Amino acid sequence: MTSTLERPVDAPSPAPRGPGARALTWTGAVVGGVLLLSGAYSAIDLLAMGSDDATTVSGSATYDAAPVVEIVADGHVSVTTGGDRVEVERTERTVLAAAHYRTDVSGDRLLVSYRCDWWRPGFCSASLDVTVPDGTSVLVRATDGAVTATSLRGPLDVRVSDGETDVSDIVGDVTVRTADGRAGVSDVRGSVSVSSADGEITVSDVSGAVTTRSSDGRTEISRSRSDIDAQASDGSVTVYGTGEPVALDISTADGGQTIEGPVDPTSSVSVRIRTSDGHAAYLGPRG
Repeated sequence: MTSTLERPVDAPSPAPRGPGARALTWTGAVVGGVLLLSGAYSAIDLLAMGSDDATTVSGSATYDAAPVVEIVADGHVSVTTGGDRVEVERTERTVLAAAHYRTDVSGDRLLVSYRCDWWRPGFCSASLDVTVPDGTSVLVRATDGAVTATSLRGPLDVRVSDGETDVSDIVGDVTVRTADGRAGVSDVRGSVSVSSADGEITVSDVSGAVTTRSSDGRTEISRSRSDIDAQASDGSVTVYGTGEPVALDISTADGGQTIEGPVDPTSSVSVRIRTSDGHAAYLGPRG
């Protein structure tokens, strides 16, 4: 007896992918490739800077005081107050690359710049430690490195492309803008404005108004004694009150709300909280 095997039924062909699906696939591939290259570059950078081939050069200089000091660096920056002149300590660490230090006086502004030749195939870090006199207005522009500013007696404006920012003990208004990195501000006798494209924001112990803007990251504000305006696109916002009633305006597009601090619509102090995707909370004093 001869058996005849039945021919399997052909599976239906998958539907052709539309332009939108193909575009999403290409976008995912490109983003994944960029992240992979970025991670690989960072790993190579760390290995290169820690190798025996890395060259370290240090130097110092002193300049006359200026009403405004602008600090530009492709590395870590620290700035504080002390003395009656501007004192600069610089350190570069390079592998097959070069850093260039220069200063310039224009009007009431002293520029201190330490930049790397990024077009070269090597690796470079150019860091500055700066001390300024009381009353100096300080501007910091850091491309790749952390910024620390402490004990300043004048306004402070910080711009960071990639690195953490820590600001504390400032008598004067503070502005911080960071593209990628955590921003922490505390003990400020003045107003504070902080924005972060990608990173956590923490603000505490501020006598003036506080304004925060976060695209991606958690925001926490505590011990602020004036108006607060906090907004986040993707991340939670938590504001700890002082125990005194505030005029509260709180809303979330996609997230819950918690209100535990005292509120009074007639209060002279206002707190405004907005989140697009994240929890919004106004709480009592932080313990």
